[in-house]
Amino acid sequence: MEIDRAVRGSSDRRLRTKYDNAVYVVQRAFALYPFEEVAFSFNGGKDSTVLLHLLRAGYYLHKSSSDGEVEMNTIQNCPVRTIYFESPCAFPEINSFTYETVSTYGLPLETIRSDFKSGLEGLLKERPTKAIFIGWSRAVLA
Repeated sequence: MEIDRAVRGSSDRRLRTKYDNAVYVVQRAFALYPFEEVAFSFNGGKDSTVLLHLLRAGYYLHKSSSDGEVEMNTIQNCPVRTIYFESPCAFPEINSFTYETVSTYGLPLETIRSDFKSGLEGLLKERPTKAIFIGWSRAVLA
């Protein structure tokens, strides 16, 4: 996995520590909960894009530790359930980037055309969900 290789090859100890901590959380979620009950809220922003790559790395490491030695090229994507709360006032470029990224990484996408809070409540009623990864600098739910 390219991210794992790049970070582990870095001389920046702080970066490696932060990466290890983040990937540990991802691996732990995949170990604790059924994979189909883990979701990823992707909005095309920089924080959720970074989280996407951390999820990919964590999934790769989780699969390689649970399935034994995994060929590096066999796991390039993380097929985690991906939720996009599409806003009618979003810039067209954000929608384009989001849909292109989802396609590039083979993410199973659920688009919700509702505000975040209402959409999240509906989502939790529809399907069992134990964990949702959200890559926002500030995620505030009232």
